[in-house]
Amino acid sequence: MWYVIQTMKGKEKKVADEVRYDVAKEDEKVFIFENEMEYKVKGKWIKDTNPFFPGYIFVDLNGDDALDFDIRLRKEKHPLKLLRMDEKITPIRPEEEEYLTRLGGEDHIVRSSEGFRIDDMIEITSGSFKGWKGEIKKINRHKRRATICVPMMGREVEVSIGLEIVKYISRDELSADDKFDRNNMARIVTA
Repeated sequence: MWYVIQTMKGKEKKVADEVRYDVAKEDEKVFIFENEMEYKVKGKWIKDTNPFFPGYIFVDLNGDDALDFDIRLRKEKHPLKLLRMDEKITPIRPEEEEYLTRLGGEDHIVRSSEGFRIDDMIEITSGSFKGWKGEIKKINRHKRRATICVPMMGREVEVSIGLEIVKYISRDELSADDKFDRNNMARIVTA
């Protein structure tokens, strides 16, 4: 089961390393969910990672070990604790863990995606979000990013993903032969 620790944004990697070495036992996996993004540096696009959920660290624990881990975590120099709902240590929901595992794989990295745009719809053809059919809140073609919502702790959390639109096709350019299924594409709700 995955539990969550909240920390300062920008300190996720450092705090995760400290928790991993100071608190976690050998079978307790501490990690951050990373997001692969592309950045333009001196005219060239490079890939780098940053936290997918800024300010959050994940811990993979047996449910029976959560209280013990939380006690060890509080004893260390860090003012940290496992997230709670109604004062009870609560893991993320199994369906959220499954969804995030599908997105990030074993290395917990959400890979940049590519796709093409047809009017207000986007078909994602590669990357972690290949085939995704949700709503895109914001898209920035120049920075190769999109803002979407993903489930986390029972609510929808806005995150930024790497998304390059490799081609824009207007409805006028579509031929009668083109298979265009709006039900199998992501929808842009604002642009």
